[in-house]
Amino acid sequence: MLCPIMSKPNGQHTEMEGKPSGLSAATTVAPLSNFVYIYDIPRMEKKRLAALLEVNNKWYELGEKQMGYSTVELDSTQRCCQRNNRSPAEQLLDKWGNYNHTITELFVVLSREKLYNCMELIKRYVDSRYHVLIKESASDGRNAVANMATFSGANNNANVPNGHRAAHRLKDGAADQKVNGGGGDGAAAAAAAATNDKSNPTNSKENSPFANELADLTSLIPKISYEELTAATDNWSERNILGKGGFGTVYRGNFKHTFMAIKKIDYNKVKSSEAERIQLQQSFNELRFLNSCRHDNIVPLFGYCIEKEPCLVYQFMPGGSLDKSLFARRPASPLTWRERMNIAIGTARGLQYLHTFGDKPFIHGDIKPGNILLNEYKQPRIGDFGLTRQGAVQDSATVVSRVYGTRPYIPKEFYDRRELSTKVDTYSFGVVLYEIGTGLRAWDERRTEKHLKDYIARAVQEQMHVTQLADQSLPMDAEALMCCFKLLQVGRVCTADDPKQRPDMVGVMWQLSAA
Repeated sequence: MLCPIMSKPNGQHTEMEGKPSGLSAATTVAPLSNFVYIYDIPRMEKKRLAALLEVNNKWYELGEKQMGYSTVELDSTQRCCQRNNRSPAEQLLDKWGNYNHTITELFVVLSREKLYNCMELIKRYVDSRYHVLIKESASDGRNAVANMATFSGANNNANVPNGHRAAHRLKDGAADQKVNGGGGDGAAAAAAAATNDKSNPTNSKENSPFANELADLTSLIPKISYEELTAATDNWSERNILGKGGFGTVYRGNFKHTFMAIKKIDYNKVKSSEAERIQLQQSFNELRFLNSCRHDNIVPLFGYCIEKEPCLVYQFMPGGSLDKSLFARRPASPLTWRERMNIAIGTARGLQYLHTFGDKPFIHGDIKPGNILLNEYKQPRIGDFGLTRQGAVQDSATVVSRVYGTRPYIPKEFYDRRELSTKVDTYSFGVVLYEIGTGLRAWDERRTEKHLKDYIARAVQEQMHVTQLADQSLPMDAEALMCCFKLLQVGRVCTADDPKQRPDMVGVMWQLSAA
């Protein structure tokens, strides 16, 4: 039984050498004038802004008093968001932004409601002459009348629908600003804001230097004390370490008679370099996305801590990572072919949910065996959402400012041209399917074809038998042969050089389920 369905690739593998183009994490983003309209606000900063607006339902008052929406419209928005587990404040911002309202207009209407903490989040996108609106709050409103006169009475008519009166005055200052390479990098932009915005008073809290990053989430995610986590991990005992990374350590802990995985971020490392601050920002990014996206095949978030050293708390996955199950030198027992197929199907199910549960897809950005975790029944859950971003409506490709992810799992259009879409996840998943089927790593310097994609391409060209490609650690019968063939066949389609030729993850899930 040969592999005739897996046709010859359309193009050759491109070596992924050299540094990606785009802004580095330490680059100062100035000017920021390509951020003109509300829909230009980076995704994660908009989520932070929305979280602040949801405190005491401030978004509702803002929509009714300043944006011209009726209570019927706002009540409908709230009910809809409750059903779909979405943020009503973020929905309000998106809705108002669809009418091409500028960030400066939003800045002004926030000042009318005295939402100064919200204004601090977006002030770097607003001309500095308007920052006086925040300064007035610090001086208890002294000289407010004289300063507000500069805006030709924009503050005197709070009931102007959709802010049209403010638009004529404010767009002139914002529309003529241009900048190169800012494009949509939410995590990096948020990190730059946290680092560079010295005027935010919460940044001065020495005992909790990251409170500003998580203040908007206190009402959304359970907060666990550092003392409780210390007790849960037996005082951060080394025997409870599950893994280590560049910015911290993951421990197994027993909290409330329940095993959990606790990621502790080492502040001493974080404050030593800008790169570590970006890593920290990715953890905040992960926290927000895991809180907003819940699914049977996505690792659930249980809580967080920002005392002393920040921590994120997840469900403990006793099966470890797929990487460990596939490539450990002494695995407890190799995964069976049926377990491998179930892992592939479950991961595809989680990815298709990420891509389809909202109006805009969530793109994981780092799908690989190390980020696919297994429970005691070998059921998969996708983890590590630090690089997740929201894509464009109808999943059109978006050009981003920098490349991220793990090289062997990155498709050419993303690495070379920084074109981001859900098809990036599809490609990464296809490489994972190759690894599941063959038991070989995606990249191996000892192979003639170092990239596994190239190794499979040569096998197809030479009409190699499936039994020669299959993981040699497992026995091969008729059912195993079909499982391996399906994994490699679907992986072949997912890793097409042209992203338009790759299926969406819903189609991938159905193809695998039909095996």
